[in-house]
Amino acid sequence: MSLLEEAETVLIENMKGSFRVVLVKGVAWKTWHAFVYYCYTGIVNFSSLRSRATTEPTLQQSPFSSLRSQATTKATLQQSPFKDGPPHCSPKSMYQLARKLQNDSLAQLAFKAIETRLSAANILDEALSKFTARHDAVREMEIAFLATHKSHPDVLRGLPAKIEAMAMGNLPHAGPVLTALYQRIAQMPSPNDKTAQMPSSNGKDGGCKVCHGRRSKK
Repeated sequence: MSLLEEAETVLIENMKGSFRVVLVKGVAWKTWHAFVYYCYTGIVNFSSLRSRATTEPTLQQSPFSSLRSQATTKATLQQSPFKDGPPHCSPKSMYQLARKLQNDSLAQLAFKAIETRLSAANILDEALSKFTARHDAVREMEIAFLATHKSHPDVLRGLPAKIEAMAMGNLPHAGPVLTALYQRIAQMPSPNDKTAQMPSSNGKDGGCKVCHGRRSKK
């Protein structure tokens, strides 16, 4: 019996019970390790994004965790996250796993971790990545971030290379992101759109009240 057949057999047998079984493929061991730890403690330790310079993980805690988990959080904050603390994992990998398992609370923690790790220096890499192209909520959040930082020097320096890569066919998944970014920027108000209101000769429509008053006295 092949591995797939065994998995299908286990799935059918477990479906007869009172709990749900989800077959998930393509998940790294670090992500599973961190997920199991989260299930027991309500604590997840997210590492930085690969596009970010720093490599210090940060702890995130589920609002539904127990008092024991809260005590564990305070204790591990004083320890090295790589040796004595909770196992660390990529927030993007955990977000994908949480979505597959329909674990909304964990998905929100991972989503927030991704958002807080964005900067003008790495937003182009993140917004135009395959991961972002697969997840609508992340894409909308990162497009908004990119639009806000569209004039930052890091963005202006990196954008030509990204556009060239798209033209060469190296980023086929990034087209919708760039299109949505352009549409969002086009809808943003521009300082040059504010035109001064010229006073009318008859004193109406915001015209010069002083001059109009002088003419009325004659």
